[in-house]
Amino acid sequence: MGKIQTSKKQKKFSKNTSKDKETVKPHLKAGSQAYDYSAASELTNRKFISDAIADALLDGDADAVREILLAHLEQVHKDHFYKDAGISRRALFKLMEPNANPTLESLAKVCKALAEAA
Repeated sequence: MGKIQTSKKQKKFSKNTSKDKETVKPHLKAGSQAYDYSAASELTNRKFISDAIADALLDGDADAVREILLAHLEQVHKDHFYKDAGISRRALFKLMEPNANPTLESLAKVCKALAEAA
């Protein structure tokens, strides 16, 4: 049986991109006003974060706890946070890894730091 020959010429790949389309602006109801919203302000609010983590813990949603904590840590100065939490810098960054499995002690220290600063 002979080898299957493949074309050395690459085919064009066309994908609908937003570059080809005009920017679509949302339409508001008459008399409505739009306002600027920044999630960063809420993600730096430790009271908001500690309440969100508590709600996620009560719901038994460990993934949500991790996502909320990661979103908060991306917005705050991590050097101050790990000192406030009383954990090592390495432990904090390890906690942020994709497959992290932090100890209950580390999570308790982080939650305590969030609650005290709120």
